[in-house]
Amino acid sequence: MSSAPSPLIRRAQSLLDARHLVEAGALRLPLEPTPAPARRHRSVPKGPRVMLVSEEPLFRLAMGRELASDFELVPTLGIASADRRMDLGVVPEAVIVDLDSVERAAVPTFLARLVDRDLSGPRILVSSHFRPEVAAAYSASSLTHFALSRPWRPGALRTLVESVMGLSGLSAMTVGR
Repeated sequence: MSSAPSPLIRRAQSLLDARHLVEAGALRLPLEPTPAPARRHRSVPKGPRVMLVSEEPLFRLAMGRELASDFELVPTLGIASADRRMDLGVVPEAVIVDLDSVERAAVPTFLARLVDRDLSGPRILVSSHFRPEVAAAYSASSLTHFALSRPWRPGALRTLVESVMGLSGLSAMTVGR
C-alpha cells in the first residue's frame, strides 16, 4: 500500500490550507465576493409607472432620459418581455410602444391583451413612419391611444405623457428639484 496521498486528497489539503490563510487574512482570493455599493434611496416617491416597450436600447435610453425624473420606468426588451413582466405582476399606468421594431406585427395582439388585462391607462405609439401632423390628429381623436412621431423634439414625449395622464403641471412642480 502506498503512503503518498492521492491527487484528490492532496487537492483537498491545499484547499483547506488556502482557506486557513484566507481566514487569517494572509491571503485574499480573487473570487472572494466584494460587497455591493450601497444604493441611495430616494426620499421622494416616483410618479406613475410607465412601461417602455422597445427592442432598441438607444430608444429606451432616449425615452428614459426624458421621463426618468418623474416616472417609475419599466423598460422591456420588446413585446414578449413586456408580457412576461405583466405576468409577474408589474402593472403599468401607461405603456409606450415602439412600432419600429421587428415585432411590429405582434403590436395589435399586444394592445388587445392590455385590454384583457384591464389596463385602462394610455398607450402611446411611437414610430418614425408617423408624420407629426398625422400623429397629432390621431392623438386628438382617441381616449386611450396616442401617437408620437419619431424623432420627437426635446420635451415632446414628456409633455405628451404628462398630458394624457392628466399630470400637466408635473414639469412645473419638479423644476426646483
